[in-house]
Amino acid sequence: MQPEVHALMAALRETPMLLRKHGEKFASARLDELEARLARGDWTAVESAVSEVTGGMGSLRDRVLSAANGDAITRPEETAVNAQLDAVITEVERTARIAAAVFGIQLVR
Repeated sequence: MQPEVHALMAALRETPMLLRKHGEKFASARLDELEARLARGDWTAVESAVSEVTGGMGSLRDRVLSAANGDAITRPEETAVNAQLDAVITEVERTARIAAAVFGIQLVR
């Protein structure tokens, strides 16, 4: 497997771990599925990863971990944890775009 795919899979693995730590179940399950698809050689997961993090409403760019949203996080933790979430989401996007370029995948976003 290409190193670019390994890098994307690592980013996809890290993001749901952070989300689950704070009680989020739905997006983390979608990211787990993307990682599994990549492991099976399904390169359409590369485009799906970009869409998951940069898409419109409902993408991970819109997700904020907050006590007010019912997440398992305290108010004092919110700023630092959301900065960490932004960093891992950015890494998913960065590695997915690199993998797309390596495999000649045309991205819409």
